[in-house]
Amino acid sequence: MTRVSATLLAQKDWENPSVTERNRLPSHVPLASYSGLDAALNLQQAEHQLSLNGQWNFCLLKQPEQLSDALIAGSKGSWKSIAVPGNWQLQGFDKAIYTNVIYPFEVNPPYVPSDNPTGVYRTEFNYQAAWANKQVRLRFEGVNSAFHVVINGQQVGYGQDSRLASEFDIGPFLQEGTNQLCVIVYRWSDGSYLEDQDMWWLSGIFRDVSIYAKPQVHIADFSIHTQLDACYRDAQLQVEVQLAGASLAQLDGYQIELQLYDGDGAVFANPVRESTNNLSVDEKGGFADRIFLSSTVVEPKLWSDEQPNLYRAVLSLLDAKGNVLEVEQSSVGFRCVEISDGLLKLNGKPVLIRGVNRHEHDPELGHVMTEATMLQDIKLLKQNNFNAVRTAHYPNHPRWYELCDEYGLLLVDETNLETHGMFPMKRLSDDPQWMHAYMQRVTRMVARDKNHPSIIIWSLGNESGYGSNHDAMYGWLKQADQSRPIQYEGGGADTPATDILCPMYARVDWDTAGEGIPKRAITAHIADPNEQRPLILCEYAHAMGNSLGSIEEYWRAFRLHPRLQGGFIWDWVDQGITKQSDSGETYWAYGGDFGDQPNDRQFCINGLIFPDRSPHPSLHEIKYLQQYWQISAENLAKGEVLISNEHLVNDSSNTAGEWRIERNGELFSQGEFSLSLQAGEQQIMCLPKAAMQDLATQTSGEFWLTINIKLKQATAWALAGHSLAKQQFKLAFGGLNSPKPLNKAEVKCTQQDRRIRFESSKQLLEFDCVSAQWLAWTVNEKQLFTAAPVDNFYRAPLDNDIGVSEASQMDPNSWIARWQSAGLHQLKREALDFNFSQLSNGCWLVECSSEYRHQQKTAFKVLHRYVISADKVAFDCEVNAAAYLPPLPRVGLSLSLDKQFSELSWFGLGPHENYRDRLAAATVSRYSETVDNLHTPYIFPSENGGRGEVRQLSLKHEQQLNVELHCQPSLQMTASRFSQQDLSDATHNYQLKDSGSVFVHLDVAHQGVGGDDSWSPSVHPKHQVLENYFSYHIDFTAQG
Repeated sequence: MTRVSATLLAQKDWENPSVTERNRLPSHVPLASYSGLDAALNLQQAEHQLSLNGQWNFCLLKQPEQLSDALIAGSKGSWKSIAVPGNWQLQGFDKAIYTNVIYPFEVNPPYVPSDNPTGVYRTEFNYQAAWANKQVRLRFEGVNSAFHVVINGQQVGYGQDSRLASEFDIGPFLQEGTNQLCVIVYRWSDGSYLEDQDMWWLSGIFRDVSIYAKPQVHIADFSIHTQLDACYRDAQLQVEVQLAGASLAQLDGYQIELQLYDGDGAVFANPVRESTNNLSVDEKGGFADRIFLSSTVVEPKLWSDEQPNLYRAVLSLLDAKGNVLEVEQSSVGFRCVEISDGLLKLNGKPVLIRGVNRHEHDPELGHVMTEATMLQDIKLLKQNNFNAVRTAHYPNHPRWYELCDEYGLLLVDETNLETHGMFPMKRLSDDPQWMHAYMQRVTRMVARDKNHPSIIIWSLGNESGYGSNHDAMYGWLKQADQSRPIQYEGGGADTPATDILCPMYARVDWDTAGEGIPKRAITAHIADPNEQRPLILCEYAHAMGNSLGSIEEYWRAFRLHPRLQGGFIWDWVDQGITKQSDSGETYWAYGGDFGDQPNDRQFCINGLIFPDRSPHPSLHEIKYLQQYWQISAENLAKGEVLISNEHLVNDSSNTAGEWRIERNGELFSQGEFSLSLQAGEQQIMCLPKAAMQDLATQTSGEFWLTINIKLKQATAWALAGHSLAKQQFKLAFGGLNSPKPLNKAEVKCTQQDRRIRFESSKQLLEFDCVSAQWLAWTVNEKQLFTAAPVDNFYRAPLDNDIGVSEASQMDPNSWIARWQSAGLHQLKREALDFNFSQLSNGCWLVECSSEYRHQQKTAFKVLHRYVISADKVAFDCEVNAAAYLPPLPRVGLSLSLDKQFSELSWFGLGPHENYRDRLAAATVSRYSETVDNLHTPYIFPSENGGRGEVRQLSLKHEQQLNVELHCQPSLQMTASRFSQQDLSDATHNYQLKDSGSVFVHLDVAHQGVGGDDSWSPSVHPKHQVLENYFSYHIDFTAQG
């Protein structure tokens, strides 16, 4: 017998793009071979099905050449236990690697490094009596990146394409009793060149492994197509069944029986039957092994993301005597996807894509997806008004599609293909030697996933340039499935190989430079008279860290221009991996944290949610912008608000409305209302007359009306009371609040050397007349400051500020490079003047002037004025910025307070973090929070926790002491236990340590966070700090 190891090494299948499989069965829809109708309807696992998930034996080799037959047989080697499914790098073997673009090995396709970690898996299973006289199949749902299968010392087959199943007929290799299974997995293969997908490079058997059996004559595959009539009312159910296991003559008299079920039972009075006697082969496309069945379904309940109505089709295979050989089943959703009039339509109605890109990622399990995680993601998506997911950048776990069918999500199913690190990117896409590998990836994906109603668009892959192989993929797919459009972004997002214009990171109104191809503005695309395709951004709004600024601009354009039909945010979840530091602290790791070289650092940390599925603050913004219930002012003076229903199907029957009016952030009046709206309708909601009459009597205060629309009853994805939509309006009632009368109690002034003291019965202030600074503030014998207040012109850089800068090479166009070039991070303050005098009302006036310099150049001139009364410090600040400075990160004041100021409340925007270009979802009210909870624990630390438009701020000391600050104009506020330097120096959140102070930053101007992308300065001009003069006022008071 030929040695197995020698054969595998001689073949070197893992370095041959022409060999994508050996003895692998054709791809097909999920099959189970149920024994009868009841078993199929109840999804009852049959006795011939065997899961091989669990603990296997594992041995990791440095390279394939270390393979031996003795090792394959298990008689040699250093064996340890490993979980299947699982990635071996997360179970103590090898190291995880993260790169975005660059391949982690020398680019020389199809060859891979000789040091190619090779995992040898071994397990055993017993022969099942239920397998007798049947075809026994071994199925791997996902193995990265390529693998050979050996059973009982005999080579069974080979598979690659990490994200699709490989299935083998193992009957000829089985023996009675115990059977030995060995799987040899190669970390790198020629397939790795097609899987450069901005995610962790992880290896192993990471999806389910199972064995099941089919009768010798069996259903090999089936396709379900639902064709709606022109009125989208009645439908034709068309099913094509492929048989296998016998010749045409042997199939004589066999039948396929089709029945359709909904929640009320069988739909057809009699099952639809078709006999193999009618099979024929012809030049028009007839096949000897395929049976076609069709039936009219009158007024089926249509499937949509809003109402995912599902039926169940059951297919029974009967032999010539009428015996049931096996039964297969599938969910069926009656729906129509089409492009007409330049619009993508679902069941005849234009659909607005509220989408996100989603990698399969678990912080503990890597690429292993549990059903619990999938369900958690789906519910979070629905709760935050998402209706679509792009399976970036590969076919997902099979269960994902079933759940999306059931819960209602629209999917772009993406071919497992990306060659981003190739130069040029289309190198392999234009190479005919790779066409077979390209075609295998798209044809096998479609074969597996074709029956899912949730899939509305096929994708040819991601960032692989554009070449003849894409044309071949597109051409095949247009013939194979005419019920769905195709998208592909490569080559400029508008090539002949896409039915949808699908650019990534294109701006709304201006063109930008692209990777070899300029990116047109999305409005310019649709304005082209030669272009009639709809536009859906395949990626936009890069959600990396504190990001998603100006995303409101996209949604304004989506609602204004019908052919701008939404997009998919990049991306859903931070791809952090749970790791422990040397000191035992648990944190989420990114590129480089495993000693992996090369790496792209934290570029995998760009989700709307953290790895544990807790939300980033930016998730609130996109939930608001995507809300289906649009609420706008009709006539606020009369209490009239216009509510529009953007649903395509859902009415308002499961909603409940609430209105709330607040005065200065406190409840003034509230009530409820109901809606009666069909999909697409509008309704004016009027506040009660009594509420409007009460408002009319108010002469002071700031009044805000907040509208909230909630779920009346629980759904499959949210509880009753879940907020669906909200909107806030400022009301033109009330007026300026009356100022508090001046406390005219005596304030004594004394001087000792350079110290000036101002003392009353309420407070003590100390100034340094040399440094021209307010040094100390004492109330009830408690020193409030831990350091003197200072002007602040810098922020701990965001990911978007850093851009593509590396530690060794700064991008000169990035915000951080421009700010640091101007010295904003290390300005030197110099006192210019200090004066104090008593005013006629008994208060004291202190004036401090200073300037901030960098390399002998004056950057800022600052004047501080303090009016000190018995119980208040009225502070005014004027700042003049030099004309040579770049747009500024911030202008404001920083306070260092005693660490026991642990709680605060504010009147301003909240409750969540917000910045000037990401505040649409925030509302004005009075909020309370702890300092600790104001910190947003971004995995890569940065400026965070901001709350905008703060009029008033109260800080509560643990020793019954309160400090109040009243701001004019309203200011941007942050409060943190970490200094700006702490946040700038740390590379992971766990490295931040309590500094012993509470740092409060109050900014009259603060640059937006940006987020159109994270590699260019993407803050829009209107959200940049461009002024040269700034002034603001803060009243400081403290009460014991």
